[in-house]
Amino acid sequence: MNFSTIFAQYKIARDTLASLPPEQQTALERAAQGADWSTDAGGGLLSPPLPLTMPPTLSQGGASPPTRQPVPFPWADRATEGDAQQAAQVQLLVFDVYSAAPLGGEMRLVHSTHFADLQGDPLPVFTTVPFKLSQQVIQAERLEMGLGQMTRTSVLAYRVVPCDEDVRTLESRLVYLPRKNQVSKVKWLAAYDHRLERQGGAVLHHCQLRAVLDLEGGGKRDLHASTLGSTHLSGLALHALSATGLKPYGVNEGEAAPTPPPHARRLLDDLLRPPVPAPPKLPKPPKASKTKARKPTPAPAPITVETFTPDPEPAVEVMEAPEPPLLPVTPEPPAAEEGQPSPEPVEEEVAPDVWAQLGTRIALDEDVLAQARAALGRHRPLLLTGAPGTGKTLLATLLAEALCGPGNFTLVTADARWTSTEVVGGLRVAPGEGLRYTFMPGVVTRAALRHRESMQASGRPHALIIDEFNRAHQDEAFGRLLTLLDPTYRAQMPLVGPQDGADEEIYLPADFVLIATMNDADVGRLHEIGSALQRRFVTVQVGIPPQERDYLERTRPQAAGLLPTLYDFVGTGDTAADREAGRLRGFVTVGTFFMEEVLSLADTDLGLDRALRNQVTPHLPSLDRSELTALQGRAADLGLVKLATRLGEAAQQAPF
Repeated sequence: MNFSTIFAQYKIARDTLASLPPEQQTALERAAQGADWSTDAGGGLLSPPLPLTMPPTLSQGGASPPTRQPVPFPWADRATEGDAQQAAQVQLLVFDVYSAAPLGGEMRLVHSTHFADLQGDPLPVFTTVPFKLSQQVIQAERLEMGLGQMTRTSVLAYRVVPCDEDVRTLESRLVYLPRKNQVSKVKWLAAYDHRLERQGGAVLHHCQLRAVLDLEGGGKRDLHASTLGSTHLSGLALHALSATGLKPYGVNEGEAAPTPPPHARRLLDDLLRPPVPAPPKLPKPPKASKTKARKPTPAPAPITVETFTPDPEPAVEVMEAPEPPLLPVTPEPPAAEEGQPSPEPVEEEVAPDVWAQLGTRIALDEDVLAQARAALGRHRPLLLTGAPGTGKTLLATLLAEALCGPGNFTLVTADARWTSTEVVGGLRVAPGEGLRYTFMPGVVTRAALRHRESMQASGRPHALIIDEFNRAHQDEAFGRLLTLLDPTYRAQMPLVGPQDGADEEIYLPADFVLIATMNDADVGRLHEIGSALQRRFVTVQVGIPPQERDYLERTRPQAAGLLPTLYDFVGTGDTAADREAGRLRGFVTVGTFFMEEVLSLADTDLGLDRALRNQVTPHLPSLDRSELTALQGRAADLGLVKLATRLGEAAQQAPF
């Protein structure tokens, strides 16, 4: 399946052509015409747009790691191909597109794609799209939706993204009611990160699925869907859920991105917030038996209650010590008249405990939750560590939502290219014509500013979540934060100030919320966390929770019959017992996410055997021959024929 709104394109600039010998320049221009290249307004050569592919999603066989696909160089003349490839630059073309097709009656199927930077902020865009590009995008959209000429597609804007720069796209499929001007059903929301990168003589398209909410397949399937409500994704998601098709999500000549309507926010909250179970209904007391009265009882005289508002007391200059607040007194209900039935008691609604509700969204170890709450309650940075698939990122987002409110957090992934400028901030070249520098806040400074805005608006903090924390070079990226990570010193020194190019001094709030995640499997292969940095975090190990099976039985009742076989092959997490029995968790740690993926796939036409084979295959290179043989025997005993065959093939190919 191809993206219909993002392409790669090669460009040979006019200045580059002019610097070549005349014979070589002529040869390149002649060969470009034969390769269907065009000429831009400045006289440079442009390749035809090259559609890019997406990584597989949950509905296509499980979530995948980031993909790195080569981008072919479209050149027909072999004699000049080397010179052309050396002279060419490469760029991304990303489009803001809105498509609508009739579904019958008043309903429309809307397919839209929008883009932003990795912080979720709108980018400058061009709203005048070249006709040829627009037609290529429209044709791809019609093929994607499969509705032919009945599809009405508008290419609202586009942007050129240079090589080595990142861009985030969000794709949606919705059912829209034009008469009500709102969305009635969400079928699909997915967010991706893209970057082109040169590696040797090749160009690679890096693409990672960041979050997906799939409601098309009958049941709800998601991958980090809760992050769609976070700061770095909610702007795109809310714009898509507005489904107006009038303006792109971008900045055009100083205009701000359109503001989403309130119903879009309510819809997103409903999608991401699990339903709260209704309290059990209490039986009503029996009604009093009706008896005939010999004499009619006169109706009681109406009682008039007057409310007196005392005059305000004059202000005093001297403030006395406040008295302890009195406990609220609940007035007793009026006594029932003789012969009248007693009034039914009115139950007060109790606000749900957000911390207690976490167990409905994730298989959670109570000890892990207690440690995390204690750290966050003391405003200490929290580091969640554990094997891949144990739910660290999901837990981090749920902790942030419980403390700060739905979507009130920023989620970023650490990067090896991070320096102090990306983390704290510094001077950078401003976009636009001419060489002009401006202060750009880093991820921590932006989160601190959002914390200030959140406290003013709601009285609740804003959280920063750094995923894959050890992918960044620790000393280079976080060295300036070492002292400020301790809440004691945050008010004593600014995070950034005029010396960094900022307009004012910005301090890290005393109650700043920072949560980081780190995979144990990557320790030793990525950047190490020094002791000075690590001791400033409260480190909590996230493993396989004891309540995992109860959680799966509760949240996936339709798959309850598969759990005995699944656990008989995978194991419970007791490493020694699982290894002795030849179960998967005796040799490799797989978390609850692995179990949920298997059950999700088994719920389709794949069945448990093929679903397990699909999810176990990525772990095979880390197993030796004896371990693979033990797993093969376990799978054969359970009647998992396809899985046993795959394990046997891997055992034969294992070098030791």
